Amino acid sequence: MLWTVAVGLILLLCFATLRQRPFDPEAVRHFPLAVLERGRQFSREVSIAATIRSLLSLGLMLALCFHPVGTRVLRWLERQGRGRFWLALICVALGVTLLTSLVELPFSFYLGHLHEKAYGLSRQSAAGWFADYAKHMLLNLTLSLPLWIPLYWLMRRWPRGWWLPGAAFNIAVSGLFVLIYPVVIMPLFNQMSPVKDPQIVAMIHGLANRAQVRVEAISEMKVSDKTSRVNAMVTGLGPTKLVVLLDTLLQQFSRDEVEVVMAHELAHAAYQDVVVGWLASGAGEVAVLCVVAWALRGMVGVGPLRLAAPHSPRGLAVLLLLFSLIGEVTGPAQNIISRRAETRADRFAITLTGKPQAFVSSFKKLAAGNPGDVDPPPLVEFLSYSHPSVTNRLRAATQMGR
Repeated sequence: MLWTVAVGLILLLCFATLRQRPFDPEAVRHFPLAVLERGRQFSREVSIAATIRSLLSLGLMLALCFHPVGTRVLRWLERQGRGRFWLALICVALGVTLLTSLVELPFSFYLGHLHEKAYGLSRQSAAGWFADYAKHMLLNLTLSLPLWIPLYWLMRRWPRGWWLPGAAFNIAVSGLFVLIYPVVIMPLFNQMSPVKDPQIVAMIHGLANRAQVRVEAISEMKVSDKTSRVNAMVTGLGPTKLVVLLDTLLQQFSRDEVEVVMAHELAHAAYQDVVVGWLASGAGEVAVLCVVAWALRGMVGVGPLRLAAPHSPRGLAVLLLLFSLIGEVTGPAQNIISRRAETRADRFAITLTGKPQAFVSSFKKLAAGNPGDVDPPPLVEFLSYSHPSVTNRLRAATQMGR
């Protein structure tokens, strides 16, 4: 049933994205028709490729777990451990990660490089893209193995109740990841340096003081050699809290536009959205691992996989499949929560700066420089948008300006 719902949502999203519909008059008022059509076409092409990638990836995991050929692959990976449990688990983790990465690679290359090049967004060479992709893969393995090994230790020690301490462990690790992300992970992919413009620094500190947010540092991330996309964020926790502005944002936006963008990002810190999101995902983690534990117990001795025990190393593929399916099914609910936080941050930014026109002009630049459907069908926005559509955000900002 979980599989049916997940695949149904993926296909529903794709078909809804491809549906022809007129543009909202509010979108036409703010954007030239050529910009609207270009963004909609961009989104449709992304949707088709992403749908195929998701279906193939889920299909591979389903085959590994339930098809005789796939289960033979998992058994072979497990045997490479030569009877040593932890080595077998590592072999299965490495093998499954490699297989899924190979299946997804053509689509990731198209979406992350070829498609971005076609729309004039990517400035990176193919070799540079592959180097970053390899780093992402290596980082994924480096971070995932320390998760799986303690989780399976708990499975072996408490075969029925492992999921509760497992969830607590995962919550702690995810909090640690949020803490180290700006100081350890981000510099691996892009050059980071303090913002040099004293006016920008003073403006951000002024905003932070008015928003009652403590900022440890303000950094510029160099991405202009890779992309023309713009963005900004407040990331990290406590002593690692960091304001990050992409150098493309500083190059393309006026001072007033940078101010409203940063006010929006500081709103997330003011409302503790990172902490709230971390705790909410932790609560979800408890429920997810409870379902996973029940499913693994039910697969002992069943089907082609025939797990010897819930903690059998080859059962890691089942665990990963369940994580993916549950993620697809719960995605719309997570997006609802995210959109509410973004709407609140928009209101906060306009109220804090008193510059609704700068807010509107900044989103016009964002939409022109970051192609996408600014006026998606309501169903598409409901299913897949973590932020409100640009048209809805502009409508709300215009109303506040009045």
